[in-house]
Amino acid sequence: MVENEEEKKKKRGGFLTSLLVAAIALLLGTSVFFGWKLRNSEDQVVIKEKDNQDKNSKISRLDADLKTTRELLEEAKTGEAEKDKELIAKAEELKVLQAKLDTYKNEGIGDIEDFRKIKAELWRLRSEIRDLKKKNAELLAANEQLQSEVQQKASKINGLEGEAKLTAAELAQTRAKANLGSKVLGRDFQAEGVRQRRGGEKNTRNPRSVEKLRLTFTLNENPIARAGLKTVYLRAIAPDGQVFTNGGSTFTFQGENRIYTERADIDYSNTDKDVFMYASPFSNTFVTGKYTLEAYMDGYLLGTASVELK
Repeated sequence: MVENEEEKKKKRGGFLTSLLVAAIALLLGTSVFFGWKLRNSEDQVVIKEKDNQDKNSKISRLDADLKTTRELLEEAKTGEAEKDKELIAKAEELKVLQAKLDTYKNEGIGDIEDFRKIKAELWRLRSEIRDLKKKNAELLAANEQLQSEVQQKASKINGLEGEAKLTAAELAQTRAKANLGSKVLGRDFQAEGVRQRRGGEKNTRNPRSVEKLRLTFTLNENPIARAGLKTVYLRAIAPDGQVFTNGGSTFTFQGENRIYTERADIDYSNTDKDVFMYASPFSNTFVTGKYTLEAYMDGYLLGTASVELK
């Protein structure tokens, strides 16, 4: 019986020892588990913080890339609506990408794949904008070259027109000189009242004795003038300003028709030629006063002379 009690005590002692060991082991296991869990939680926090830092860094870089791309787009613009049409479309695409990035930044969403897509789109847009910038620059250079050529041609044309005008002016001046040089001029114009007598004509200034008025002058020698018949028109103007006329015949002077009194066809041979022309009023009556005689030829006034009857 005594042994049985001791054996029982031994058994209870062993059980307690085993129980204590198990409790210690359980405590150690729990401590290890919670320690691991704590460390794992801390690691997750660190990883999350690192992920957030990576996201923010990527967002910042993408923001910078968007800004650079917008600046590149502005540089590529020409200011001409037609040429900038494609660039305006690229600007709209940039706005869409910026809106996506702002959403990721403000709402804390978006993963690496999202950022990669935005970056890929940015690179595509940047490449296309560079191509458009180059194309616009080439078009601008070609346009400037064309404008330069147009200006050069316009200057050349203006120069030719100026030369043509100068040549035309010189030609007109030469012709004017030639025309002036080829004119047959007159000199020594004299007007007298005359009456016919047996011995010939006699000069008189008595209006009751005058039968007609005589104009004498000389056509000058001119070797370059056109020789042949020259028609001279005589206008006799009475003191009251009326022109002697026997029927209202006219000639042209400076674009106007003028009444003449008498006309004569003179055979001119480029040497001095004396001319005598006569005029009398239709009534054959003269009055006191000044009479003026004018001679015209080839559309210009040859000369004038006056005589006063008293």
